[in-house]
Amino acid sequence: MYLRSFPAHERLPYFPLVVNSWRKIANFYAYYNHEEFVGFAYVLSTTEAYFILFLAVNDLVHSKGYGSKILQDLRQDAGKRPIMLAIEPMNEEAANRTQRKKRLAFYERNGFELTQHFYYEGSERYQIMLTNPNSPLSLFENMMHQAFWNLIPIKMTSE
Repeated sequence: MYLRSFPAHERLPYFPLVVNSWRKIANFYAYYNHEEFVGFAYVLSTTEAYFILFLAVNDLVHSKGYGSKILQDLRQDAGKRPIMLAIEPMNEEAANRTQRKKRLAFYERNGFELTQHFYYEGSERYQIMLTNPNSPLSLFENMMHQAFWNLIPIKMTSE
C-alpha cells in the first residue's frame, strides 16, 4: 500500500523507516477491520511531539470513516503532545488540485489547522498542519534530523 499510496518522489527509503522503528523513535501502525486491511500510519514521536509522516487508507474502503478512526487512534496515542502532518500545498494549477482540497478538508474536519509553515524534504515542498498551531516547529525539525541522521535534507520555514 505504501508504494501505491505515495508517488516515488514522496516516499522515503524503506530501510531508515524500519531502523527508526527499532530505535523506538517511530512506529508503523497497521489497521484492520476484522481480517480486512484498511490502512496504515508511520509516526515519529518524542516525549514532546508527534509527527504523522505517512497515513494511507486502502482504496477499497475510502469514504467509510476509516481515515478518521485512524486519526482518532493516533490522537489518543499522542496524548497531549502536539501533532504535525504535512500535505501538498494548495495550488489551483496542480493536476491533483481536487484531491489536495479533499485532503485538506479531511484533516480540518479531524482537528488539524493549516499553517503558513512549510516543510521541505529535498526538493519537495509540503504545507504543515498542526493540532496546536502555536507548537514550535523546531520540535518537529529536530525529530526529523534525529530520525534520518541528516542524510535527507530537511528544513521547515514560515512564509
